[in-house]
Amino acid sequence: MTRPQQFNPLSEEEQELATGYVLGDLTTEEVTRLEALLTENPALIQEIHALQTSYALMPQALDLVEAPASLQEKIVPTPAVATPSVATAPPQRRSRRSRLAWILTGLGAIATLLLLTDNLRLRSQLRLAQGGSPDQVANILRQPNSRLISLTGSDSDAAGTLLFTPGNWQEVIVSLGDLPPLPPDEVYHMWLQLENGDVIYCGEFQTGEDGSVFVRLTPLESPPEGVRATELYVTVDADEAAPDPTGERIMEGVI
Repeated sequence: MTRPQQFNPLSEEEQELATGYVLGDLTTEEVTRLEALLTENPALIQEIHALQTSYALMPQALDLVEAPASLQEKIVPTPAVATPSVATAPPQRRSRRSRLAWILTGLGAIATLLLLTDNLRLRSQLRLAQGGSPDQVANILRQPNSRLISLTGSDSDAAGTLLFTPGNWQEVIVSLGDLPPLPPDEVYHMWLQLENGDVIYCGEFQTGEDGSVFVRLTPLESPPEGVRATELYVTVDADEAAPDPTGERIMEGVI
């Protein structure tokens, strides 16, 4: 089984520069700094792509202009999404970036969920999910630091996301697609891997007939203070067996 590539988590500075790049209001000094950071952390490119996609969904989005060639060489834009460039920084540039950063994150989460299933089915799932509701999703999205983690199948086309708020692992929203439905005597389990080697059990779920999942999980444990979560993964286990983090991995994602 191929393990996912491990990326360093984004720093506050990297998140600020990524947002500024998408908004097109980086100063010359910030462009130079971003170029250096792009060579150090490939996850920064993924963050910019995600923000570009989310920004394109905003009906009131600002006009975007072409990026400098030095950055275009490092960042391949998302298809059909324009790429911004250096602009004169407005007086309230940083506060605007901060506000739009979490808006873009929320829009990205909504966009990902919509891509997993059609609108009508999604609305039904939001109402009927195992303990989930639109209000619960909205409450997480309202948090300025809410995050969306991508999960992919280890040996399949399964893909999806997990929405959570860092530091508040008591409630997470999971949306997955293209998972094979399991026989009645088996169940999916989700796990959180910590940097110290410990594993936290997040909960269990089954798929619908179409292989999709939209569920709210409420883990009984949270990572200890100062211990970083590094990875999420899903295993298949017998329904009657105690949850076992050593079961066969069928999905995983890097935090």
